[in-house]
Amino acid sequence: MAKAVRVIGALALAAMCAPGTWLRTPVVKETPKAIALAQVAGPSTTSIPGWSVEGVWHYSTGPSLRFGGFSGLLPLGGGRLRAFSDRGFLFTFIEPDRLEESPQTRLIAGLPLADPSLFPLLWDIESVTRDPGSKGDYWVGYENTHAIHRFSYRTEPEKVRILEDEVDWYANAGLEAMVRLSDGRFLIIPERHEEALIFAGDPVEGGEPQVTAFDNPEPEFAVTDITQLPDGRLLYLMRDVVWDYPPFGGMLAISDAPDAGSATPLAPKTLFRFDDVLPPENYEGIAVRLLDDGTVAVWIISDDNIAAMQRTLLAKLVYDPAARSIE
Repeated sequence: MAKAVRVIGALALAAMCAPGTWLRTPVVKETPKAIALAQVAGPSTTSIPGWSVEGVWHYSTGPSLRFGGFSGLLPLGGGRLRAFSDRGFLFTFIEPDRLEESPQTRLIAGLPLADPSLFPLLWDIESVTRDPGSKGDYWVGYENTHAIHRFSYRTEPEKVRILEDEVDWYANAGLEAMVRLSDGRFLIIPERHEEALIFAGDPVEGGEPQVTAFDNPEPEFAVTDITQLPDGRLLYLMRDVVWDYPPFGGMLAISDAPDAGSATPLAPKTLFRFDDVLPPENYEGIAVRLLDDGTVAVWIISDDNIAAMQRTLLAKLVYDPAARSIE
């Protein structure tokens, strides 16, 4: 029965994403003139000690290819976040619970490429990570060609590496999750594969990755993003397709970071599912920020698939390390 439910959910998702279906929103290419913001949920608790929800917000605008479809999320300075879309656009904004947030601070821009001729290959952004030890250089992961593109902190395009011929991944199940670890290694988890790649350094500079097994704690779920907590552990955002609308279930999992040179499989543990915690949506991007009081803000954003009945939601969870629940 569970398999049948996932198949039905997958068909619903495919129908949503297929051009020309009744579920799709007619879209235009122009940048929207305004982006609306509304809070749709307030503070609440979870069943896991140390974890709470601070709020959930809905960003909306008229139909536009330049807004929505967000699959990656980065924390920036000044209380800002930057979301990356699967159509190659950036949405930079101030966290919605800050006093300085205003409509004028919600900005959309295109992501430039080191070589503009690569645009037909580099547009479907699925993952993003940054170097916390630098001014903020970051790397973007693309689906289909399984490419990694490095950008300076000023969003100046630098080097690109296309892994298409180096990995045996489906076109639409590639660089789903990527994180630069605090020791400089890069961890990449492709969608719906039982493996992870670990690069000893910046992957665009070359080098062969170490391949390690990924032991999925909930096989019906797939990793959609990953980040590293200030204590060094990895936090996994995961998604399932379910018999519901929107046809998605979500959860968080957690693990220690892999030891350098170790072939030990990644084996995260389930932290909690989003049932009764967050509104159901297609959550695909995650970012963390250490707060002044020692707690950690965990921001999660959804991909609306340009679907009429889906939303771009941003959720803020807070984790208190003093109540660490899984060792």
